[in-house]
Amino acid sequence: MNKNQILAFTLLGLFFIAPYLKSIQADNTNNVEILNPQVQPATIKVGDTFAINATLVNNSTNTINVHNGCGGPFSVIFDNHATVDVKKVCNWMAVQIILKPGENITATSLASNLAYRATAHGAANATVTFSYIIGNQTDPNLSFDNNATSISKSFLFTISNETAQTSSMTISPLKQFKSGFAAKDVKCEHDLQLVIKAEDGSPACIKPNDATMLVQRGWATPF
Repeated sequence: MNKNQILAFTLLGLFFIAPYLKSIQADNTNNVEILNPQVQPATIKVGDTFAINATLVNNSTNTINVHNGCGGPFSVIFDNHATVDVKKVCNWMAVQIILKPGENITATSLASNLAYRATAHGAANATVTFSYIIGNQTDPNLSFDNNATSISKSFLFTISNETAQTSSMTISPLKQFKSGFAAKDVKCEHDLQLVIKAEDGSPACIKPNDATMLVQRGWATPF
């Protein structure tokens, strides 16, 4: 069998199997995002119970069905600074959450059967996870299969010592920035000023006199 015959059989084989090939696509959550995860109340001491609020935004072109159960529409995992407790028996049916393109929902754990408890002081890390199913756009009745997609976002918050009258602990600017805070929203100690570094857009907290000098030299932008 010569090379031309081999090539002909190869092309013929591809012609017959092509209709049975399916493209493989990775899950893409870039157009569905979690915004502004935060604790409630804003000030938490060791031993306090608290809640978490977070907004899920659907900027995709698909309608999504957000998982919602007794624990609410999102789950939370903490480091060793907090625990998750069951505060009441689940005896109700959760409301279905459907988000069309461009819609969003702000959810709170207050409506769930769970409570979060601060167990150690310091900078605590929490990871919020939403799960959702993408609607079948080819179905005129908008059906959903069981292939769930998850999206997570971590953030930091401070737990103060229960015996301390005031908390002097502020999470470092870089940690706040890496946890998802916009540079302009980073919080500094009361005697420091927030500036944005011109070289990479990252935040820094420095003394006011130093901030003035850096701004004058064009190395930073004040906020």
